[in-house]
Amino acid sequence: MVINTNVEAQRTASHLMVSQNALAKSLARLSSGSKIINPSDDAAGLAVSARLESQIRRLDSVLNNLGNAMSLTQTQDGYIKSIDSAFTRMSELAMMAQDNTKQSSDRALYNEEFQQLMAYVRDSKDKDFNGVPLFDGSSVDITIDADGNTFTIGGVDLGASVYSDALKEQSWKVGCKRYLPDQQGRLCGQLRRLEAEYRCKQTESGYVLQRRADCG
Repeated sequence: MVINTNVEAQRTASHLMVSQNALAKSLARLSSGSKIINPSDDAAGLAVSARLESQIRRLDSVLNNLGNAMSLTQTQDGYIKSIDSAFTRMSELAMMAQDNTKQSSDRALYNEEFQQLMAYVRDSKDKDFNGVPLFDGSSVDITIDADGNTFTIGGVDLGASVYSDALKEQSWKVGCKRYLPDQQGRLCGQLRRLEAEYRCKQTESGYVLQRRADCG
């Protein structure tokens, strides 16, 4: 009995299988955007790539933290500016109410606006940002880098004696007009620091992304 073997057909089938495997690997790389699909492609490169991927994810979380911290600080600053404007108007109303040439009905209108502004100012100290109190004097530690270092923000206390006593005694035109600008200045400094950290982390993230792309 003679068994014929088609050597050319087997060689062709072998080449076809190699081509199909190469095509599958190329398609996998194209779809994933990565040069390294399996550890066998580049074991050392895969380890470096995984470490950089982890760093990128940490930096993304840091950027998210910094964005939320900036929003919280901007919210605090917005309230402080509104309260400062309210105090300015209340001082103006108080001066107009002392004008003896005005009728009692005019003074009643001044007092009505004054009381509404006073209620707004008193209510502002209980405001919060996503459940975090804005004006109870507490501080918040914000993670500012991938190593876990933190920066403390907050600490604005609208229950402080200089503020609460001023409201109670209606001497706000002296005490609070000094207290609020100090808080605004501190919040402005915090916001500038957070913005600088955010820009730095964006730059660092872009650099790590480029290194990750170079590794595959």
